[in-house]
Amino acid sequence: MPAALVVLAVLLLLVGAFGGLRREDPPPERYWYGTLQTDQDRAHTEYEHGIRVAHLQIDWGRFEPEQGVYDEEYAREVRDRLDAFRDAGLRVEAGLGLNHPPSWLPDAFPESVYVNQFGERSTATPNIVFSEPVREQIADYARAVDRLIGLGNFWAVRVGVNASGEFAYPTPLSESEGPAEFWAYDSHAQAGSPFPGWRPGERTYHGRPFTREDVSRWYEWYAGALAGAVNWQVDLYTSLGYRGQLKVLVPGSGFYPSDLRAALDTRLVGTPSIRLVGRGAGFFLTLGLVEHRDTVRIVTTALVDGTGAPRDNGCVPGDARVDVTAPDDAAVRDWSSARWVVAVARSAGFTRIAGESAGPQVAPYYEGVTETAYRQMASCGLEGMMWAFDRQLYDGTPGSSLADYAETIRRHP
Repeated sequence: MPAALVVLAVLLLLVGAFGGLRREDPPPERYWYGTLQTDQDRAHTEYEHGIRVAHLQIDWGRFEPEQGVYDEEYAREVRDRLDAFRDAGLRVEAGLGLNHPPSWLPDAFPESVYVNQFGERSTATPNIVFSEPVREQIADYARAVDRLIGLGNFWAVRVGVNASGEFAYPTPLSESEGPAEFWAYDSHAQAGSPFPGWRPGERTYHGRPFTREDVSRWYEWYAGALAGAVNWQVDLYTSLGYRGQLKVLVPGSGFYPSDLRAALDTRLVGTPSIRLVGRGAGFFLTLGLVEHRDTVRIVTTALVDGTGAPRDNGCVPGDARVDVTAPDDAAVRDWSSARWVVAVARSAGFTRIAGESAGPQVAPYYEGVTETAYRQMASCGLEGMMWAFDRQLYDGTPGSSLADYAETIRRHP
C-alpha cells in the first residue's frame, strides 16, 4: 500500500477511536433551558423548540398513602412519566414532594409540625429542621423512591424546606401586618435551643437581662438550624449514591445585614423586615453554612420578579468586590433579587448557580420577559434557567408563549 494511503488509513482510525468532529454533532450548549411542572404530553414538542430540561414532581402522599406502605402502581406511573421525558431527549429534574407531606404524618407524629412562639402550628410542611422522627420518615421515603424509581435516573433533585420547597422557614400564619413568627417552639427545637423558653421581645431570661449578644447567639442557632436541614437532605441523597445535581432553591432577596442589625437591637420585634427575619431568609448568613459545594447548585428562583432599580437588573463585574455581610448595604438595595442572591452565593464559594423565573403570580409577565430573564441569566453567569410554568407557554400569558421562549433559546443557545 502506498505510504500516503497508509497515513490516511491511520488518520481515519484515529478519528473513529476518538469520536472525531462529525458535522451532525450539535454545538455544545452554553445554557440549558427548562420548564416547571412540565406536561409530559408536550415533551417532544418542547424538545423541538430547544427546551432540554423537564420538571417531574412526585406526590409523597400518593407514593406512601400509609406509613411504610408504598404504592407500586403510582411508582410505575412516575416511571412512565420519567421515561416519556427521557425518550423525548429531556433531562429530568425531580421534586420529591417533601414540602407536601402525606395526610397521615401529622396524625402519626403530632410533633412533626412547626410551632411558633405563640404556640400556633404550621401544618403546611413537615418539620425537617428540628424533628428527628420526620427526618426518619423522609429517609425511609427517599430509600423507597430510589428502590422503585431510581434516584440515578434524575439529572437533578430539588432541595428545600418550606411549603414552596425553598430555603426558608414557613410563611407567617398571620396577615401581612401581623407580628413575625419564629418557628422554633416545638419540643424538638426547644431541646436544642441555647435558651429554651426565651421568646422574641423578652428582655430577661431566668431573672437576668437578656442581652443583644444573647439574641444574636439565639438567632445564629435559628438560622444555622435552617441550613442544617438543607445539609441533612444533601447528605441523605449522597448516602444513597446519588451523584447528580442537588439544587437548593433560594426565594427572593430575603433581608439584608442592616435589617438583621436592627432586629437584634429590638430583640427580634417590630422592625420593617422582621417577618423575613422570622423566616430565616438572611441568605448572607445561611448560604455560607451550606456544605457540599461540589454537588450543590444554588438556584435563585427570582428571575424577572420585578425587583431592582432599574427593574430586573442583571449582574456586573464589580459585584464580586461587594462585601455582602457589610452592615452598610444601601448600595445593594437597588439590585434585583437575582443579582443579590448570585453575589451572596459567589461570596459563599459557590461557582455553579442557576435560575428560575419567579412566575406571573409574583410579578406579571410582559412582552419581552423571556429576553429579560436571559439577560439576567447571562450577566450573572448562570448555567441555565427553568421557566415558571410550563402551562404559561400555552395559556396566552403575555410574553410567555412557547414561541417567545423558543426564540430566546434560538438566539442564545
